Amino acid sequence: MKTVDFLKKGTPLEFLEVLKFYDKAIKIKSSQKKKKDGESLSKLDKWYQGELGKVAMARSPPHITKEELVRLMKWKLSRGKFRPRLVELAGSNSEELVKTASQKGIKLALKDKVKDAVKELVVLKGIGPATASGILAACVPEKCCFFADEVAHAIPCLATLKYNMEEYILLNHSLEECAQRLNKELIKGDENENAEADWTPHKVELALWTHSIIEQNKPELVAHMKLMPEEDNANRKRRKLE
Repeated sequence: MKTVDFLKKGTPLEFLEVLKFYDKAIKIKSSQKKKKDGESLSKLDKWYQGELGKVAMARSPPHITKEELVRLMKWKLSRGKFRPRLVELAGSNSEELVKTASQKGIKLALKDKVKDAVKELVVLKGIGPATASGILAACVPEKCCFFADEVAHAIPCLATLKYNMEEYILLNHSLEECAQRLNKELIKGDENENAEADWTPHKVELALWTHSIIEQNKPELVAHMKLMPEEDNANRKRRKLE
């Protein structure tokens, strides 16, 4: 199943199955990058996925610091083309501006005003919609996804990217719709077993990114993901309705 089809047809259990391969996908991505000084992608990703949002949202009011912005930029670039100039630009922002901009952005995202949230964040030097989305996905994952190339390419009209606001809003809306679909499709047994695993735009994004990396680089692993053939999916949906 191609990632573009997985976005449309993947079931909640299939998405969870794919997420089991996330660490493997990170290792694959790391192996493709030239070794450089500083933190590895694996270490940066563990910090980004597991710590940044919790720490930022525990502050009153919620915000990120300049140091966190620079580290987030390093994380983003470690997954794509590394451009040191962007790290320098992120570090040239004042502590107060980073605090104020991120505070406003997070507050707006929590109110479902994602476009306005991104606008507040792109006032920071070196920060475009993609990096802004990284801040929002970490802090407000229930509303926002990260603007990852591999995920965006799962949407046909985003095959070629300009990394602008319009593209991000379209991407985020598409992943919101997918999250809503997955949550509706959860059968009662699934909900009991995975009560903590309600789907969000960010969680959908992680699964799609994993699927794309595995599909492109280790297609032989797709068979181990235990994705159901389309006919089995149809039978499963019928069982849910009985």
